[in-house]
Amino acid sequence: MALEQSFRNLTDEERDALMQVAVGHSFGSGDTVINQGGRVENLMVVAQGMLRVTHVFAGGHLSEFVGPLGPGDVVGEMSFVDGRGASATLIADGDTEVLIIPRTAIEVLMAENATFAGRFYKDLFLHLSRRLRATNLRADPGPLATG
Repeated sequence: MALEQSFRNLTDEERDALMQVAVGHSFGSGDTVINQGGRVENLMVVAQGMLRVTHVFAGGHLSEFVGPLGPGDVVGEMSFVDGRGASATLIADGDTEVLIIPRTAIEVLMAENATFAGRFYKDLFLHLSRRLRATNLRADPGPLATG
């Protein structure tokens, strides 16, 4: 179900292929799923539960500016795309189950089927776009703009 929500542009067969390589992993309340700055090797999809998203800014200011994230939300997508460390820490808010989809399996599917890659990245970029829009709505407006 979570993959159907996350990857709506994929065919049923492509989602099934992802499900076959996905590994479920359970986290208890307060467990760290991803550490800010840490290397994220695989893509993850929240299957059950919720994740809080925190970010520590320069100077030590801690903020929860995105989230919570729940079933169907893709996490680790920024690192998947740009290969950099995680931009935030994700913490299980209650018992949470995520599906871990290995990068190598996704790369094999892309190599085997170029149209899969297009549909996969379209869904991934739709997630990134929604997340950025949600972040913009929660951003501190700062001082009143004049003139």
